[in-house]
Amino acid sequence: MASLLFLCLFLFFPHLYASSSGSHSCSSLIQFKNSFSITKTPLAAWYCDEIAGLKSYPKTNSWKEGTDCCSWDGVTCDHLNAHVIALDLSCSWLYGNFPSNTTLFLLPNLQKLNLAYNDFNDSKIPFEFGQFTSLYYLNLSSAGFVEVPSQVSHLSKLVSLDLSFNFFQPIDRHAVEGLVHNLTEIRHLFWMESICLLLILMSS
Repeated sequence: MASLLFLCLFLFFPHLYASSSGSHSCSSLIQFKNSFSITKTPLAAWYCDEIAGLKSYPKTNSWKEGTDCCSWDGVTCDHLNAHVIALDLSCSWLYGNFPSNTTLFLLPNLQKLNLAYNDFNDSKIPFEFGQFTSLYYLNLSSAGFVEVPSQVSHLSKLVSLDLSFNFFQPIDRHAVEGLVHNLTEIRHLFWMESICLLLILMSS
């Protein structure tokens, strides 16, 4: 009986569910923002302005508690259920170590994520990124990362993956094959020497 009542409420008053879901997402985003300092570092700004041809500015300045996060700069929501489905914080002056327990991982519906041209201070890419199984676009270019986890291979829906201009340690061919083996939908891969690696894999 209770489940039937919930179904009726969801069908006739979907905004109630969307409001609750949206509030949770907004809280997660605020906590994610607060895990970094907003600092314009010279290298990240140079990458953004000179390499990408974009304007760097602190997008998260528009993020205010008590307001609808679907209207925040860089945030895109599903208009039906208010789930956050895209986050573009490229060139946003985010600075600091990238925490492995970041609340970003509480946004399981993300389809597009762009954290390029920030400075995560020689952080490892957390293996929890493998939880974003709905992602089809991931850009971590020029973000100060130093290691790619094998869990990236879990992102089987990825069409575009950009890991270029980071400080990754050299990896051998077998490790690369392991990472891209499950990425059957990938069409755009950007990595240090990624073109050469793809040519090697395609010719084998």
